[in-house]
Amino acid sequence: MAAKRGRLSSIDLLPIEAEEDVAWAFGELRARKQTQDDIREALNLRLKLKGIAPISASAFNRAAVRTARMAHRLGEVREMAAALATKFEDGGDEDLTLMVSETLKTLVFEMLENAGNLKASPLTAEMMANFATAISAAERAKKISADTRKMIERDFARKADAAIEKVGTFKGLSPEAKEAFKRELFGVRDG
Repeated sequence: MAAKRGRLSSIDLLPIEAEEDVAWAFGELRARKQTQDDIREALNLRLKLKGIAPISASAFNRAAVRTARMAHRLGEVREMAAALATKFEDGGDEDLTLMVSETLKTLVFEMLENAGNLKASPLTAEMMANFATAISAAERAKKISADTRKMIERDFARKADAAIEKVGTFKGLSPEAKEAFKRELFGVRDG
């Protein structure tokens, strides 16, 4: 049974002329307006008109189940993203960068955990290289995000300090009062 792993399905082996028909079939599956058998029969009719052999019910079912799983997983990801979007709208870009980085690391870990089930191939090597590049980019983004935050905080502190000095002088505040206000604003405590 393990020898069949990685083998292309009969749908994957269809010629390029069938791509539009397969895309149509999977679109119909997502729409959920027809039964899977009706869609497969219509697909096979379309393939027959092009002189292409039909797809078996079991092959179509495996592909439909695989596609449904993927669609479900993508739906979960969209829901998580929508739930987190409000959190990130208020300047949480750094949190988003961290989440993306950690997600990529988790994906690579899961791939490595299942490495025994993967066949060594140029595609597998390319996939791992792409993950490594993505993690590297995410780590760089995390650093840039942290550096940007520090730069913004420094800029804010400098501008706020100048504004407190200007307004404090205008309003006749003592140097001690200005310093107390700065400590309160910047969260610096005595001692």
